[in-house]
Amino acid sequence: MTKLEFANKLEIYLKKQNKDKVIYFILGLVFIIFTFIPQVALFFSESMFGFTSAAFSVFGGLCLGKAWHLKSGTEEHELLINAMDLLSSSKDT
Repeated sequence: MTKLEFANKLEIYLKKQNKDKVIYFILGLVFIIFTFIPQVALFFSESMFGFTSAAFSVFGGLCLGKAWHLKSGTEEHELLINAMDLLSSSKDT
């Protein structure tokens, strides 16, 4: 694998992580809104989804927790960033 291929794969990985973070954050906010602001959910009945407001709060918490975890990064993510920094700073090809 060349440095360019590695850099491209790292860039794709980072874009996917950012997209997943935004999706989980939005889903979490929607679930929390359904839980705590009943006027927003007037168009939807609880039986339509098959979940109670407690379930919505749990789903919201899980989604926000996943978004927070992606924000803080994983060990694999930090290692990839460090490897990219090493590759960009070296003059060798």
